[in-house]
Amino acid sequence: MSIYLYLATLNSTAVTWEETSEMIRGSAKSLTDIDTTHLGPRVASAAGVFLETWTTEIKRLETAARDHGDALRETAMLFSISDQDAVERSSHLLTWTNRNLSPTEGELP
Repeated sequence: MSIYLYLATLNSTAVTWEETSEMIRGSAKSLTDIDTTHLGPRVASAAGVFLETWTTEIKRLETAARDHGDALRETAMLFSISDQDAVERSSHLLTWTNRNLSPTEGELP
């Protein structure tokens, strides 16, 4: 099995999710700033329920976006550590003179 991941892509996508989380947080703030008392007592209570429902959903989406960003950063970190570990373990199997060769220098005749 082969997995091809580009750490820069994982990290830039994490930034995108974090920025999305921030935008969603701004939406939640906009909803919580709404004053429903001007709508009258009958409409204000229904509007309050509506706003509460949407605020809860927006907070859920904000958390999900932030969690996606965190998961991508963690994945990038784990793959980076795994790559470093594989390189170190492999280099110990090579002879001392071959440990720092580039791919073209180490070609067999």
